[in-house]
Amino acid sequence: MSETALLFLEKSTIFLLVISLAVFSWSALSSRSLRKFQFQMSIFVIIWVLGEIIRFLQEEKIFTIFGVGDLGAVLHTVAMIFFSLMLWIRFYYSRRSGKLMIEMK
Repeated sequence: MSETALLFLEKSTIFLLVISLAVFSWSALSSRSLRKFQFQMSIFVIIWVLGEIIRFLQEEKIFTIFGVGDLGAVLHTVAMIFFSLMLWIRFYYSRRSGKLMIEMK
């Protein structure tokens, strides 16, 4: 691949991340319930994408937070913890009630 194409792909990352942030924010808002799987997955992806945006901005030296080393990695960790807790809680309540872990329409 040419250097120009690689540079274009590298620089277009931020726009794609912002678009995905908008899509998953809309998805979270349209689910209208904290208990819905759609809402919970959207929140997970939003946290993850925010971590990627911050990491990208820090790498490009556009945005830095003083005293915080790699905030993007911290947000990725927070997203993974949220995802794990979400699945464990859904599993616990589904086993307790005898229902499925996700809503079936």
